[in-house]
Amino acid sequence: MKISENCIVEIELELRDEAGELALTTDDEGPIEYLHGGDDLPLPGLETALNGAEVGTELDIKLEADDAFGAYDYELLVSVPRSEFPPDAEIVPGDIIPVEIEADDGENLGDKEMVVESISADAIVLDANHPLAGQSVNCKTKVLSVRAATEDELAGIFEGENDGGEDGDGDGDGE
Repeated sequence: MKISENCIVEIELELRDEAGELALTTDDEGPIEYLHGGDDLPLPGLETALNGAEVGTELDIKLEADDAFGAYDYELLVSVPRSEFPPDAEIVPGDIIPVEIEADDGENLGDKEMVVESISADAIVLDANHPLAGQSVNCKTKVLSVRAATEDELAGIFEGENDGGEDGDGDGDGE
């Protein structure tokens, strides 16, 4: 079966950043399973490249930023008053911390991991961009399985172990 929209696809994946450093591998967590065409895979360029592939297909491609994790968005830098953090919190630039996100109406939208960019006496600046935003990435992938999605999966009930970048939130961080 060839990969097309509405297929459940299982892949092995290795991502390297522009410097060639390993950024993500499925060796640790196991293969990624996703609904092709369902925006589950956070790398639109990889999903496009996989169209028409079959089990056993191996790809080694370079994805530009727009086809990977997108352009770096300076509007995703958020300054949070220092008082919002526990006074004894040991936070340093580079730390990745979970932040609870609320809609304007107060509805809890869940947690988003953010990187601590800078710290001052009054505020902590957090970056909600994916760590690889604005960068091209090199992808090695192998197609392990392809099958037609069930009606439940197409209705949005699909809850594979590693869909959407391993944790289902689409940011590729596995958490």
